[in-house]
Amino acid sequence: MTSLWHVDDQTGRLVELTSHEGDLKEAPLRRDVRSLGRLLGEVLKEQVGNELFAAVEELRLLLIEHRERPTQDTSGKSLIERAEEIVSHMNVEQAHDMTKAFATYFELTNLAETNHRKRRRRAAQSSPEVLAQPGSFLGTLRRMHDAGITEQQARDWLNKIEVTLVFTAHPTEVARRTVLFKRQRIAEELEQLDRLPLTERDAEKHEQAIIAEITGLWQTDEVRRRRPTVRDEIKMGLDYYPSVLFKTLPELYDELASDFREAYGIELSGRELPRFVRFGSWIGGDRDGNPNVTPECTRDALEIARETLFDFYIQKVDELIWRLTSSTFQSGVSAELEAALDQYEQTISAHGLHPERHPKNEVYRRYLDFVLARLKEARNQHRSEATESSSPILNDIAYQSSEKFRVDLTLIRESLVTNQGSRLATMLVDPLLRQLNTFGFHLHTLDVRQHALIHARALKEFTPPASVQLTTPP
Repeated sequence: MTSLWHVDDQTGRLVELTSHEGDLKEAPLRRDVRSLGRLLGEVLKEQVGNELFAAVEELRLLLIEHRERPTQDTSGKSLIERAEEIVSHMNVEQAHDMTKAFATYFELTNLAETNHRKRRRRAAQSSPEVLAQPGSFLGTLRRMHDAGITEQQARDWLNKIEVTLVFTAHPTEVARRTVLFKRQRIAEELEQLDRLPLTERDAEKHEQAIIAEITGLWQTDEVRRRRPTVRDEIKMGLDYYPSVLFKTLPELYDELASDFREAYGIELSGRELPRFVRFGSWIGGDRDGNPNVTPECTRDALEIARETLFDFYIQKVDELIWRLTSSTFQSGVSAELEAALDQYEQTISAHGLHPERHPKNEVYRRYLDFVLARLKEARNQHRSEATESSSPILNDIAYQSSEKFRVDLTLIRESLVTNQGSRLATMLVDPLLRQLNTFGFHLHTLDVRQHALIHARALKEFTPPASVQLTTPP
């Protein structure tokens, strides 16, 4: 069976993906929407039968025809009447399936459109003759350059910018985490289908993965059977960090540095840019918006955020251990790093912790073993603090601040740079330093919001009546 994304002409498909001409550039989007619709149709036949599938198709085609009719064409009324007739003869179960079918179709269409926006962005970036997209970093910097704003002025302004992205548990967000993950996997498969050359075997593999996820979507409750708890909301908000934000944050700064170079012709790296992006959250701290938020919920929000962050740092340092395999037989290391390693071997080992040993010539890996041990102990310490227990041994080993972790990473970076390892520093250490500079050991700020009436009552408790007169809000 030929895949719906079958490619007869690889060159022609590439032209579609990179074209800037109206009909041609929209061809990939039309193919994705059409193919996703067909896969959904197959799932409907399998799950609820041909009768409902036929009703869905008839209703869909009727409404498309009605939409495309001229406004003054009164014959469109009969199309609406036919659609109403189809719906009126359905029982509750059929109406539910019909509604779910259309809702799933629109979800899939949204995924296709999001993928197409990414596709168009890549096409614009691959064509130097195409003007930078309005509102993009490059487009903005070019406008500033053309307006006579110098590179130094632009960088000075950047130092004054602060963007804080704040997570909220919005009441209209009813999708479950499970459903969001399924959508994400479909989106990833759609991106894979744009990778050329695309063989028939690969196209079929990705198509089968998509239809499996659509089947899973159909068989999954799209909304919860119970009201989400505050803890559910906290976890849903935090999911975006490991799935998207941790990875894309360093890329954002690298992209801006690259656009600075292109607009102003200067050599600049992402690590030279000031921090201008921060994160915050109301989830677990917004007592005004959610009466179920308690002090315990706020503590949970802080602890789960910190746990998420430590898990990420531990994963990244573990990756560094596998990748920073430089040997002193091949390149040197700084005297400062060797001295710091000697210090760690004396102090941390004295507490009974002996990280995995690597050969003596692999200094970076040996040093990172101790960094990893300190991170794990810091995570353990925060866990014990959450249960109101403590361990003095853990306190001696664990990082007590993100600054200490930053010092260790910077020591590794400087040693690499001074020993012909600048590319390793840029690709492996700098992204983690950028993430650490942004997230620290707290991940994001948590706003504790309370109704003004509660604040006024609390202040009255602490303020002598004769000194300050407070007016309690109505």
